[in-house]
Amino acid sequence: MSTPTERRRQIVKDIEILGDNVVPRLSRKYGVSEMTIRRDLKALEEHGVIKRTYGGAVRWPTSVPEAQLLARDKRQTLATAQKNLLARYAAETLVAPDDIIIMEGGTTVTAMAPYLTEKEELTVVTNGIATAEELRRHLPLSATIISTGGILRPESSTCVGAVPERFFEEFHANRLFLSATGLTLEAGLTDPKLLEIQVKRAMAQAAREVILLLDSSKLGVRSMMRVLDLEAIHTLVTDDGAPTAIVEALRARGIVVVLIPTH
Repeated sequence: MSTPTERRRQIVKDIEILGDNVVPRLSRKYGVSEMTIRRDLKALEEHGVIKRTYGGAVRWPTSVPEAQLLARDKRQTLATAQKNLLARYAAETLVAPDDIIIMEGGTTVTAMAPYLTEKEELTVVTNGIATAEELRRHLPLSATIISTGGILRPESSTCVGAVPERFFEEFHANRLFLSATGLTLEAGLTDPKLLEIQVKRAMAQAAREVILLLDSSKLGVRSMMRVLDLEAIHTLVTDDGAPTAIVEALRARGIVVVLIPTH
């Protein structure tokens, strides 16, 4: 029996030839329930590899490379270590006491929370429910934590829709800490989740400075939709595995690139 990772890698190839009504056909092929196949397709869409359609799915030709579909536990272990390094640097170096910042609700940005304990009089706005809870646990009592509210996406524990978008039309912050699925020189910052993208754009408009936290595996990856052009990005915090050509090109465009040692 194949593992979920092996099955999903093969499904990416299968949907190119199966056409419509893929769920029952994939269910029969792999001997798993239709619900399991739907979860597989949802996971692949979340990674920007495919787009689900009515009765089927299509593969994005410029999507995340299949090699990045590592076993979930291994991927999370590796990613968590990198995320913590990036998050710690951002929190300790790029946030000042009495600062006003926006933290989007992704896991990398949320990992900043434990490193903000010494930042007095901090004001933080977030669309992340889990992010707000982490901030509540770690920030000093002098901090102000603002949750945007909105429509909750259970899979990401983030709020999306008109409520957070309108909130950021009226809010002004010094810095936005942001992450996404990929970054390329041609497409800029990209992500597969449309509702999240709209909120991220509104956040960027509300901040004087946009700071990206992206581990090196996301550099050179183009996902489904553009979040921001490179011109909107001020700083990129990544690890020292980042491709040299991309780093140099970003710096040539005026983006500050910080490389965090991983060893």
